[in-house]
Amino acid sequence: MVDKFDNNLQNAPDIPPDSAVSPNLRLTLIIPLMILVILNVLIIYAVFTLSGGKEIADDARILIYFSEHPLVLWGDYTASGISDNWGSFPPLLPLLFSILVYPWLRILPDFWGLRIGILSWTVMTMFVISLVMDRIEGFNQARRRSALVLFSLLPSVWGAVALIPQEEIYASLFVITLYVFAKKEWWKEIVYIFILTTLAGKYFLLILAIPIALASPRSLYYFRLWTLTCITVLAAHIGYHRIFFGLTPVIAHMIDPGSSLSLWALFWNLGLRISEPVIKIASLILATASVSLFCWRVHNRIPMVFMISGALYLTLLTISITFPAYVLWVLPLMLICLSRMEKALYRGWTVFFMVVWGAGEWGSNLFRGVALALGTSRAEGKTRIADLFQRCLGDDFPFSFFHILCLILVITSAIALIFLLCRAGIEVQNRKEPDVATTDFS
Repeated sequence: MVDKFDNNLQNAPDIPPDSAVSPNLRLTLIIPLMILVILNVLIIYAVFTLSGGKEIADDARILIYFSEHPLVLWGDYTASGISDNWGSFPPLLPLLFSILVYPWLRILPDFWGLRIGILSWTVMTMFVISLVMDRIEGFNQARRRSALVLFSLLPSVWGAVALIPQEEIYASLFVITLYVFAKKEWWKEIVYIFILTTLAGKYFLLILAIPIALASPRSLYYFRLWTLTCITVLAAHIGYHRIFFGLTPVIAHMIDPGSSLSLWALFWNLGLRISEPVIKIASLILATASVSLFCWRVHNRIPMVFMISGALYLTLLTISITFPAYVLWVLPLMLICLSRMEKALYRGWTVFFMVVWGAGEWGSNLFRGVALALGTSRAEGKTRIADLFQRCLGDDFPFSFFHILCLILVITSAIALIFLLCRAGIEVQNRKEPDVATTDFS
């Protein structure tokens, strides 16, 4: 797969974006779309069969409830049995997420409806990626097709659709939109996308104000504008719930360090049990400081898309609750970075570590899930699969050890990908005029 991707990149020089026409865009999508849909449907069927038609994802029930009650987070969500963790989701997320999920839940059983709905969001994301690579980046048809085929085959993608359905591919559309606005240098208008991200995307994505501000001509001005506006919106949301319902979403969110994929999860599983309140505060400080330092060091040395991608990987390493599928936030931009890399060596290693991350994140989820299902009361489908793995691997199989090993794979992959983004980004930046503005820190 890596060789084919490299050959397509080497043998396909760029062409101006204006020369691409809509039939080309459709032809680019046909093969990757077929792979994406067929592969995911087959995996969904396999999981459905192995679990006896029972749900294996703990989050599925809440995602289905969100889709069926899209305004639930605007009131007393605890009255509906929703915890503060789920109640801390951005209030417009259920409404927008349900657009492509709820129709499928009306015509299919919940197991299939949720997954096909998320597959629909994945198809839309593929279309948007192709459109951005065509109209914004100017990549030709061969490059776009190669990138989209890779996207459809990545474990991170099909794992979040067919195995444990997640809403993160939906959230990735906010990242793409922020990048497009920054690429177009719509510095004032982008504040509305940051507000929408606050209300309907993911709060952690607000950290992108750091790299995008550094790519703007007036870094401090725009950073203050974007962050203060979003903090005001978020404070109003929390204040509304506090005044009318006595709730404090976001602030009351609790974490489970052992179930994450970040450095904190590795420390926790190795026995360094730092208290949860300390982890919440320390991880926020560490993520902000490390992303700020990284972007400060590289903002004039690598293209903006490389800087944003590196900042997201660094965020996933340092925040307290990096769960499987969070990497989908950065994957669309990574396809752009991959297509701009000059050396086949960099491209090959980048694809390798993207695959390793996916294998590590779902391996970690599997081994931890099996261990929990064997020791506690879990969803019936998950218990059935856990029993199957126990019979195949034996009663003494070290599930916890392999969970830690998978965590190490994820963290190693993130570090390697950040390194590759820096090395390859410097070469791309030196090849042509910088695509980041001269920064004024006033």
